[in-house]
Amino acid sequence: MAPKMNAHRAVGEDFLTGATLRVSRRMAVPPDAIWSAFVDGRAWTEWLPLTGVTWTSPRPFGVGTTRTVEIGAQRVEESFFSWTEGERMAFRFDRSTFPVQAAVEDYRVQAVDGGCEVTWTGRATGILGLGWLIGRALADGIAKGLPKLEALLLENPDRYR
Repeated sequence: MAPKMNAHRAVGEDFLTGATLRVSRRMAVPPDAIWSAFVDGRAWTEWLPLTGVTWTSPRPFGVGTTRTVEIGAQRVEESFFSWTEGERMAFRFDRSTFPVQAAVEDYRVQAVDGGCEVTWTGRATGILGLGWLIGRALADGIAKGLPKLEALLLENPDRYR
């Protein structure tokens, strides 16, 4: 039986103000390659432990875009509240199988000498500290995944231009 989907509090930019979870990595790849991978659903499954990413809104993506992410039997329906093409995407969990009250993730890409820097910021709240634990797990996954993203892009330069 599939886990039950729970509705979460609709939060946005102001919820990020209290975020303390942050992961950053400089990469020897151009910012546009990172962004191309970010908008490719399949790429997410190659650098994070995700089993599926489906964009549920048509292109062009922007504020209001939605997608569904699967992590094994777990599922998250997300909506984007911030989108600056090539630079930033931020979304909230609208519904998921996770025991959180609210959750957000914010991805920023900034050009630097020799490539770019990717910064992830996240926050989750839940009862009995579960939000913090889930947020910590997200941050750990991103910290382990960003080197894999860089390797994916370096090994496949023609795939993400």
